[in-house]
This record gives sequence, C-alpha cells and structure tokens, in this order.
Amino acid sequence: MSPDHGGARPPAPPRDPVDVAAATLACLPDMTPKRLRVLIERGGGVVGALAALERGLASAVLCECAPPNELPARMALARVWHEVAHTERVARLLHERGAHVYVAGRPRYPIDDLPEPPSVLLAEGAHPEALAQRRVAVVGTRAATPHGLQDAYELGATLARAGVAVVSGLAIGIDAAAHEGALDAGGAVVGVLGTGLDVVYPRRHRSLFERVRGAGLLVSELGYGVQPRRHSFPVRNRIIAGLAEVVVVVEATLQGGARITAERALEYGRTVLAYPGSRRNPSAAGTNSLLYDGAGVVLDPSDVLVALDLERAAPRLDLRVPPSGEAAAVLRACHGEPAALDQLASRTSLTPSAVVAAIRALERDGWMERSRGLCWPR
Repeated sequence: MSPDHGGARPPAPPRDPVDVAAATLACLPDMTPKRLRVLIERGGGVVGALAALERGLASAVLCECAPPNELPARMALARVWHEVAHTERVARLLHERGAHVYVAGRPRYPIDDLPEPPSVLLAEGAHPEALAQRRVAVVGTRAATPHGLQDAYELGATLARAGVAVVSGLAIGIDAAAHEGALDAGGAVVGVLGTGLDVVYPRRHRSLFERVRGAGLLVSELGYGVQPRRHSFPVRNRIIAGLAEVVVVVEATLQGGARITAERALEYGRTVLAYPGSRRNPSAAGTNSLLYDGAGVVLDPSDVLVALDLERAAPRLDLRVPPSGEAAAVLRACHGEPAALDQLASRTSLTPSAVVAAIRALERDGWMERSRGLCWPR
C-alpha cells in the first residue's frame, strides 16, 4: 500500500472502526494469514491488536521463534508496521475504492465454519449480496481443452440461471470460462484473488476482472498492492472451497490448484463433484482420480442443481443446423473425441480436401472447433 503524497485531504466519511482496524492490519507490508491471526489473538481482537502495535506486539509476533539470522529483518519489519499503521489513510482508501470488509466472527462474515477461517477478507464489487446467495465453486486446470472450457461455460450459465452464485479464482482456463458463462447469463459471481484487490493477475483478464467487479464481488485476504506469489494461490484456494456449498472440478491434472481446492472442500465437509474425462486426456486425470476416490459425477450441468436440491432445469433446445452428407460423416468419425485430419480422412475414406471442407462447415455451424492441431466435436 503506497504512502500518501501531496497536501492534506479531507478525512474519509466515518466507517466502522473495527472494519478500518481490520483492513489496516491486513494491509501491513509482508502480512501473512498466520501473522494476522496471531496478532488478532494476542491483541484480543483487531482494534486491540492495532493498539498493541504501539506497545511492541509486532516485535513479539514477528521475532518469536525466528532464527537468529532473520532477527534483524524481522525487527526492521516491526518498525515498518509501527510507522505505516495509519487508520486515516486506510479509511480513505476503503472509501475511494468502495471496499467491503469482512471480519471473522462478526455479522456478514461468510465462512465462519472453517477450522481456521481468514481473519479478514477485503472485497470490492457492485453486488456484495452475492455472498448471501447459494454458492458453487467451479474450478479446473489452466491447460483446459475446448471440451472442458465449453463444459465450464455451460455450467456457469446453468448455475446463474438458477440463481446460484459462481465462485472461482479468475485464472486462465476453467475458472475464466465458468465466470464468463455466469456473467453472460446475467448471474452473480465471486472471484477470489491470490493478490491484492488492485492487482490484476493474469493481466490478460483485466476486462474479466471489471465484469466480475460490476456483476458480483472480488474477494481477497491480501492487502492492497500485494503482487502474485507462487505460495499465495494454494492458500487462496481454501477460501474458494470455504465459500462454496458444492465444489465442481471440470478438468484437472493430478497435481494442481483445482485438486488442492477439492481436497480442502472435502476437509470442510463440502460436496465435491467432478466431470469424467478420457483416460487419454492428461487434463482429466485429476477429475478421474477424484471420481475414483468417491466424488460425485457430473454428466450434465443440471446434476449440480440436483446436488443443491434445486429443481432440475429444463433441457436447453439445440438450435444448431444438423449436419448432413460429408459433414455428418466427419462428425460421426470423431466418436465424440478430438481427432486429427488424417484420422478423419482414414475413417471416412474422404479426400483430405473434402474433410477440410466438411470441418469448415462444421465449425461454421457450431459443431466443431479446431485447437492444438486437432478437431474437437462440440
């Protein structure tokens, strides 16, 4: 959080002092969830913890059990905390950004039932009431296939039309597709960040961040200005799992953030569902493993509504023009799986030029997509 510059500015309108104290602590440099939790416990609450910084609490928390070689840096950080913990500046920042503050144990805090919930959540967005809706997390791999992206998009839209808020992490791949499906259907979304609320990551998602901010809520336990760090995202995933009633994994590798989110959800007593995939698809190895371990199976987006005890949605009409002739033969030759052009030519006995023409017709009518050198039926 950058310091103020220039002349004096009028004070921000009055805010709840507990919220301001909580945000001030959360925005201290190099704050971590563990450090924040210990500060609040030792201080008897966020207001007491902030006041105790004046009495040396920062040094006690930072230097306790620290290796001797780290003590100078810890002492320096304690002095920085003492110098920058200004509630006036933070109150003004919260006002300027229209931020919301959620403190564990207080009314409106959305995930009190976790073993160690985030002490403070900061949020920005036009519709904080998204946290009051039924919530489903949709997660998966960044290296998603076209089939996985389509499944995530359709699931996001189905949930949105049923009045369910879609929770995800705004990452490339499955996360983004689920958010976009919900947004395009006019639903509410909750994006959980592994950075400060003023940091867009990945950068290519700037427009998606703004859409989420305008139609739902961005949430983070990290202070303003915190840049992406590798260790922040697995920690962030526990918030995604905690916010959801049901966690749906669309595509996931055996080792990845989506698998971590699913494991956290099981620890928290949430329902975990997964889409099955081909054993030849490495992006489905994690979901297939979850199913083997007992996760519920999703064969259709409406299966998630059933898990929520919501009425199964009526099937959506397919308005695409049915393929015919050589286009129909090429689509059948895919057998529901991606295929290379030479495979389709061999299976249909058509010439390569005829297969290319058929694929173009299928793409035009929404039956096929080309990606990674393969033809993917839709």
